[in-house]
Amino acid sequence: MHPRNRYNTPPDFTSLAKRYPPLRPYVFINEDNVAILDFQNIDAQRRLTEALLHCDFNLKITLMEDRLCPPVPNRLNYILWIQDIIRSCDLPERPVRGIDVGTGASAIYPLLACSMDPSWHMVGLEIDDESARCALQNVAANNLSDRIDIRMSVLDGPIFALFDDDLDTQYDFTMCNPPFYGSAQEIAESAEGKLYGPRSVCSGAAVEMVTPGGEVAFVSQMVRESVQHKTRCRWFTSMLGKLSSVSVVIELIKALGIDNYGITEFVQGQTRRWAVVWSFGRERLPDSITRIRNPSLQKHMPPHNCLYQPFSSEHTVTQLQDAVQRVLDAIEGVSWSCNMHKSEDSGEESPAPETSSRMIVKAAQNTWSRSARRKKKAEMEEQSDALASGLRQVVEPILRCSMKCMDNVEELELEYTWTEGEDRGVFESFASHVNRKVGDLLAGG
Repeated sequence: MHPRNRYNTPPDFTSLAKRYPPLRPYVFINEDNVAILDFQNIDAQRRLTEALLHCDFNLKITLMEDRLCPPVPNRLNYILWIQDIIRSCDLPERPVRGIDVGTGASAIYPLLACSMDPSWHMVGLEIDDESARCALQNVAANNLSDRIDIRMSVLDGPIFALFDDDLDTQYDFTMCNPPFYGSAQEIAESAEGKLYGPRSVCSGAAVEMVTPGGEVAFVSQMVRESVQHKTRCRWFTSMLGKLSSVSVVIELIKALGIDNYGITEFVQGQTRRWAVVWSFGRERLPDSITRIRNPSLQKHMPPHNCLYQPFSSEHTVTQLQDAVQRVLDAIEGVSWSCNMHKSEDSGEESPAPETSSRMIVKAAQNTWSRSARRKKKAEMEEQSDALASGLRQVVEPILRCSMKCMDNVEELELEYTWTEGEDRGVFESFASHVNRKVGDLLAGG
C-alpha cells in the first residue's frame, strides 16, 4: 500500500458505522470481539465505500446496483502515485489537468483527486450512457461540475479523441483502470483459479470488465495512440490487473522507442495491481516512483534514474559537500543552487539538514568531456550561422539533476537523481566526472 494511504491502518468499522449509520446493519462483532464486515455481501461493500468517502473525503456518492463498487483504499493508491509523479516535476502555473479513461458510474478517481487537491481538474471519459449519467450526478452532488467534466467516448473510436477535439488544452496525466478480461469465460476462470475463492463479490457490468483482447489490447491501444499525441500530455499511465500483462505492455513501449517509462505495484490486502507510466517529455522520475523489486519484472524495469557513489567516512559530510560545490563551480556552463524543501507538517520552507544537503544542478551543455567540447564547437558555429540569418533558437538545458550528500554512518554517499534531459549518457557521464573530481579533492585533503 502507498505509504501516504490513510488505510495503512484499517478502518474501525464500529466507529465508522457510528459516523455513517447506513453501515450499521452490516457490522458484526466476531468471537474475538472484533468488528468485521461481510465482504461477500455486495450491499455491505457499497455502504462501506459510501462511508469511507463520506467520512474521510466529505464526498457523497450514488452507487448503481449493476455497476462496479470501487474499493476506496485501492483507488486511493493510484491517485497517490499520480500525485507523486506530478509533485516530482515542476508544477505548471495553471491547474493540474488529468484524464480518467473509463471513469465509470462512480467517477471515483476524479472525485478523489479533486477532493484531495483543489488545484486539480479532471476529464472523465465514458462509453456507457448509464454510467455517464450516474457519474454526472455524482459530480454535481459534490459541487465539482466546474472542475470535473464527464464526456462520452465512442466505443470503437480512438481512446484519446479529446486531444483532436481540444487542440489548445495541455494535460498533465492520464489514468485508466481498464477492463481486465477478454470474455465472460475468462472472468469465470479467474474466479475458479483463486485458491480460496474470491474474498468479495463483484457487481460489475460486462462493459466495465470485458473488452476484446482484454487489458493488454486496451492498454496497447492507448500506448500506440499516445505516440500520435506525444507532448499533449506530460505523463500517460494505466493500471493493469495481471502481472503477465505488464511485460507485454512495457515491451511495446520500448519497441515504439519510448525510453521514459516506469512500473509500480499496488498492494491492498490479497489484491495486487500494477501500473505503468510513460512519457515523451524531458522530465524524468525518481526510481522510487518508476521501479519496484518484483523479481518477475526485473528485466522489464527502466534503467536507474538515481545513481549513488560511496566515499570514505574518514571525511565529514560537510567536507564532501564543499568538494562537490568546488567541482561544480569549476565546470563551465553548470549552475547549481541549494534546495529549499517544504515540511509535510508545517508547510514552512527550511534548508535541507547537514546530513541530507540537496543541490539542484543545471548544465547548459556537456562541457566536461573532450568529445562533447568538439561537438559543442561545431554546434556553436551552426548557431552563429542561424543567428546571422535572423533565426532564433530556444536552447533547453542538456541536463538537470539533483544531488544529495548523505552521511550513512559507515560511509558517505553522493546521490544523483536525473530530473530532466533527453540523453541518459549525458547524465551518467556527468556523475562519473563529478565522482572522479570529488574523489581527487578528498584524497588531496
